[in-house]
Amino acid sequence: MKHSKTTLEGLASLLPQLSRQQGWQEQIDMHTVFTRWHSLLDEETAAHCQPLKIVKKVLWIEVENSAWLQQLQFQTVQLLDVFNRSLKKSRLQGLRFCVAGQDRKRAGEPEIVLRYVPPAEEELARFEQQIESIPDADAREALLHFWYLSHACRKE
Repeated sequence: MKHSKTTLEGLASLLPQLSRQQGWQEQIDMHTVFTRWHSLLDEETAAHCQPLKIVKKVLWIEVENSAWLQQLQFQTVQLLDVFNRSLKKSRLQGLRFCVAGQDRKRAGEPEIVLRYVPPAEEELARFEQQIESIPDADAREALLHFWYLSHACRKE
């Protein structure tokens, strides 16, 4: 699909305004934790857990097993500080941990399981190339985050 430069520039000017009007700026900012995951955590920790969802400013983290769950619970304050220092317009209020594959359903709530599956590097590179003509860096970053999360978060 080919987009004209004018169409992309129009979208670039619309995105920041739309996100402000809809109150999405904080949500978009909080969800940048998903795209920065491997740069925010050390390699070993990032290999054993992944961000699952954000509900009411609480980041849910899916961990490999109960040993990692316990380890990360001991590090909650430090992890929350690392995540919040990376945010520009919002703050996470807490972290919750769950073991991969365990039932996370609460009484009376329908279970919605989201899986974080990063898009292929080639796909990401293609999209970055498509939006590189957008002059506003903030608009480009917001569009990239929208695209990334729409491709990486999958309902099961």
